[in-house]
This record gives sequence, structure tokens and C-alpha cells, in this order.
Amino acid sequence: MVAHLSAFRSSLEKGYDDAIIACVGYFPLAVATIHFTSNGRNHAAMWPADALILALLLLNARINWPVILTAGWAANLLANAVTREWTAGLIVYGGINMAQTGVAAWLLCRSGRRENLLADLPTVLRFVLYAGVIAPVFGAVAGSIASAYNYGEPFWPSVVRWYISNALGLLILTPFLMAVFDGDYIRQFKEIATLSRMEMIGLQALHLIVTVGVFAQSVLPLSFLPVSTTLILSFRQGRLGMTLGAAVLAAVGVVATLMGHGPIAMLRSDPAAQEILFQFYLATVLATTLPVAATVSSRTEALANLAEREAALRLMMAHSPDGILSFDIAGDCRWADGPLGAYLGIEPRAMVGRSLDDMALHVPALAEKMLACSASGDDHPVSFEFTPLLRPQLTLEASIGALLRSGVRVGTVVTLRDVSRRKAKEVAILSKAQTDDLTGLVNRSGFRKHQRAFLADRSRPTTLALVDVDNFKSINDRYGHAIGDAVLSEIAKRLKIATRAEDVVCRLGGDEFALLLRCDVDTAQKICERMVASIRETPVFNDGNLSILSSVSCGIAEYGPDMSREQVFDVADAALYEVKRSGRNNVRVAA
Repeated sequence: MVAHLSAFRSSLEKGYDDAIIACVGYFPLAVATIHFTSNGRNHAAMWPADALILALLLLNARINWPVILTAGWAANLLANAVTREWTAGLIVYGGINMAQTGVAAWLLCRSGRRENLLADLPTVLRFVLYAGVIAPVFGAVAGSIASAYNYGEPFWPSVVRWYISNALGLLILTPFLMAVFDGDYIRQFKEIATLSRMEMIGLQALHLIVTVGVFAQSVLPLSFLPVSTTLILSFRQGRLGMTLGAAVLAAVGVVATLMGHGPIAMLRSDPAAQEILFQFYLATVLATTLPVAATVSSRTEALANLAEREAALRLMMAHSPDGILSFDIAGDCRWADGPLGAYLGIEPRAMVGRSLDDMALHVPALAEKMLACSASGDDHPVSFEFTPLLRPQLTLEASIGALLRSGVRVGTVVTLRDVSRRKAKEVAILSKAQTDDLTGLVNRSGFRKHQRAFLADRSRPTTLALVDVDNFKSINDRYGHAIGDAVLSEIAKRLKIATRAEDVVCRLGGDEFALLLRCDVDTAQKICERMVASIRETPVFNDGNLSILSSVSCGIAEYGPDMSREQVFDVADAALYEVKRSGRNNVRVAA
């Protein structure tokens, strides 16, 4: 609450300060223009005073408008009283001028951006419409009625004179005065580099010299030269340079034309015609330079916003776990950031400028995938995982997306994220899901997976061995399930010891086991015979008080080229059945 009151009080204080500026500034401008461009009865040929009021209104909260408009009205009345034949109708002039200016301010504030009237082309068009057409038309009609009543001035010529003088004054000086009051010129001068300051001063000095030189002579028609320098200011310095240049041109041109100098004075016509021609000249200058200033201003703002976003992006990337790479359509890296050194073994700066061919030497999986995406013509994002050559301990997830411009692919963006922990967790979860809790061997689900993998590689022979513990039910019934589980665990260890690292030992369930052996059936038979002997000859349980001997039966079948997994399993199971039927504790190879 206190903060709001303080802000409100500060706003009111600013309003009263600006009201003083309005009164003190408006009076001399009005006096000068009436004295030099009016005969004391008609309207002034140029009217810059209302631009002062409009600039102050646009820079203030609406609560301050009444005091500023009142100050402007008082200054207007005083200026008219000093320069014109007194009549009570002079009171009306100030009211019309302030109403005209208030309408323009209200329309501009209602339409959007008021802090920068030359921000972009739509804003400029609104400014021209409200301050250059609607408001001065209203003022011209009302002011001409007052002049007809006060001095008997003809209505339509008075309307034209009021409209042109007020419209040009508002359009030329309002942006300039707003920049002055808001401190934009000082702020820009402080923020730019020394070389840019020198350029700013030099171009403005050149413009002043050219303008003064052109309007100081009445021999050569060089009125186009100030227009050229104003355009240069628009291109090089944007709205601030253009508004200052236009104000200088208007001031020098008005003074020179009134004194009978300059290209306009070359026309041997009456002063009224010269005033109209000069007004047309200024209107042409505005029509030429305002769009340029708006375009430069909007582009400058867009570039500033882009620079801010790029700086923000780089800041985020510096603290982001993601790496990013941007490639042009030719496959050359144009931008890189993030922890690429930790991910790929190549720092971002070293990535910039490299082609996909260079990338293929260090990150072949990524380069190959990018080429495939580009060749397919599919612009949808693609994600995949890979392990970089220089960081084999990592698993990276790459997301490849197309950069499009007007629907046409112009490049590629790749984001990289370290998913090693997630991948490790996934592997652990998968391993746990495929591992038997009691024995630590691969379970039935894992057996199917390994079986598919073995059969997919037919370059080496594969043999299946099915193993059953003989009379295991009697061990459970006699000694209990705890000892039965210990017996199964011990038998699982011996099965594992009897096989090689490339073989897979599985517990299918209960007392049933399966071995996937990477060898032919003869080698498999020898392995299984050693395994059966190791179980038969040594107790599978011994705690000092109790010693249990056991045995296993084993059926073997080799995977043939035309045999399915089910067929091989059935053949090995049949061989196992024959072993059990013939006395158990042995190995049988399927016929």
C-alpha cells in the first residue's frame, strides 16, 4: 500500500513538473510561429507548439493530463493575446488546440505502443492517422469556425492552413520531443561505443551543414540533398537520428523560407504560395523517411531481442545438461554449445566449421543417422541412443530435428543428453526381470530372449541341454523346502561352473534347468557329462550334521538349420525322458 501511494505521489509530482514545462515551452513556440508565419488574423503556417503538449501527454499517466492541458491552454491564450488583436474569442483557440492534442493522445494510447511512435510500420501508420489526420482535421474545422467568428477569415482556406500546419507540427516534432524528454538521446549516446558516437555526431553535423547550405542560397534547386542526408540518418541511426534530422530540417527550412532564402524562395510567388510549397516539401520528407525509420527501428529492436535471446540461450546452455549442434543444409556445423567435450570428447568451439565427414571420424553413429534422416526427406524429429567413440562409458540420446524456413529444410539441429544412468537402471531392471531370484540364473523369460539371439546368429552351432534334478521332490518332502532351495542353488552353481562364459544357464522353474551351449552336439555332450559327474560325486548339501547326495538327468539336442525353437525343445525333452526312463543320472543325445 505504501509503495502504491509513493508511486502515485511521484506520478503527480511529475505531472506538475511537466505542466510547468508545457507552459514555459509552449508560450515562446506559439509566439514565434504566430509572429513570423501569421498576419495576426489567420492561422500560423507552422504550429509546433501542440507537439510539445502531445509529447508530454504520451509520457505521463492520464491522471496528469488535465493539469498539462490546462497549462497548455493558458500558454496558448497568453501567446494569442500578445501576438493578435484581442478578442474574447481567443479563449477558444487554446481549448481547440488542447482538445485536438488530447484526442490524438487518447487515440494513440488506446491503440497500443505510445512510448515509441516509430517502433514499426503499423505503429507509424497509426501515428500518422491519429496525429496527422483525425486530430488536426477536428482542430481545423473548429479553429476555422473560431477564426471566421473572431476575424472574418474565409472558412475553407482557414481549414487547409490550420490542418497542414498542425499536422506537420505534430508529426515532425512529437517523436523528437518525446525522445528529448525521455532521455533517449543521452541514453543512446552513453551506451554506444566511441566510434559510433563519432559517427553520430559527424552525420548530424553533415546533415546540419548540408541543410544550412541548401537553404542559405536561392540559386540552385538542391532541396533533395537534405532529404538524402535525412535518409542516411534514418538508415544509420534509426528513429532517433531521423527525428532529430527532421526537426533540424524543419527549423532551418522554416527560418530560411520566411527570410526569403532557399530553394523554395526561387519561386517568384507570394509568401503564401511559398509556405504551402514548403509544407508540401516537409510532408514529402516525412512520407519518405518515416517508413524507413520505422523499418530500421523495428529491425534494430528485433536484432536486440535476438541478441538477448541468444545470450539467454547461451547462459542456459552453459548450465544445461544438454549439448546442442546446429548444421546448415550442406552439413557443416554452424553453432555448438553445451557439455559437448564431456559427451563427445570435442569442445563446442572445435565443432564449429566441421562437416559431417569430419564428424563421422569421431561420432560415426550420429553422422550416419543424420545422413539417413537427410536422405529420407522426413522432417519429423528422430531420437536414438548411441555410445560415442571417445566416451565409451556413456550412453547418449540424440534428438535430430529439421530447421525449416517457409516449409523448406535449411539445416538440422541435434540435441544430446546423457542417459547413461537411465540406461543403467533400465538394464538393471531388465536384468532383474530376467533373473531367477533363488539361483541368480537366467529365468524362463531370459531364456527365450537368449534363445532368439543365439538362433539369429547361425554362424556358429548351438546346442540345447535340458536338465532335471533326480528325485528332487523326495528331498523337499524329507528335509523341507529350505534345504531343497539350498540344494537347487548349489546345483545351479555347479551348472554354471561346468559351462563357459559364452554359454547361458537358465532355470526354467522348479527343478528344471536349460543350457544354451555355443558348440556342436559332441562338445555339448562332454560338457554335460562333466557337469553330471560333478553333481553326482560331491554332496549338494552339507552343514556338518546333514549331507545330501543328488544327481541330475540331461537331454541334448542340436539346433538344425530348419528346426524351430519348439522343435528343438521337444527333441531335447524327449532325450531327457529317455534318460529318466532308463535310470536317471546320465546324459542322452537326441537321435
